[in-house]
Amino acid sequence: MPACLKQAKLTAIPMQWRQCLLLLSLLFIHSVTYAEFTIQHAETRLEDGVYLLDASLDYGLTDAVVEALQNGVTLTLLLSIDIKRERWYLWDESVTELKQQYQLKYFALSKKYVLNLTNTGIQEIHTSLDSVLMSLNYLEDFPLLDAALVSSDSDYIVYLKIQLDIEALPAPLRPVAYFSSDWRLASDWFTCHLQKNLLSESG
Repeated sequence: MPACLKQAKLTAIPMQWRQCLLLLSLLFIHSVTYAEFTIQHAETRLEDGVYLLDASLDYGLTDAVVEALQNGVTLTLLLSIDIKRERWYLWDESVTELKQQYQLKYFALSKKYVLNLTNTGIQEIHTSLDSVLMSLNYLEDFPLLDAALVSSDSDYIVYLKIQLDIEALPAPLRPVAYFSSDWRLASDWFTCHLQKNLLSESG
């Protein structure tokens, strides 16, 4: 068969199904890669009436996820934050829940990685994946909540978790990703107190 006809048939396959075939090949070709998402440190501080969060994170991407990214699959990363007021007589009360979403794309023609902070509309352009991860791994001055919402006679705990959002993948890819340990990337919940000058503690 002429090469041009082979190319035409390949091009006729919808992009989503081509991505699904790609992920299937990655699933069977690659052995399990021991990478993981972790939260190494977190602490809060009060500044100008607003509680801010600083954290050290580790988005450890597996080889399969990196290869899929470099072949056109958009990755969505989630930072989930839940602030709760401690109560001795009932379960802790949830004060606020926050989600920071990042979308990561790779453009092969320009060889650039584009990181979109969907909550703020800010876009970052990076020339390497290491540069992207360095940007993601350090969270500074992240606003949590107004001090007016905090009672001085109560203690508050901040729960943090990072994960790869499988639900945000193209539909044909999701079933494969759910059954592949290479794609089920999520940290354990990490806790720190919502108090000035209090060091974080892992939970």
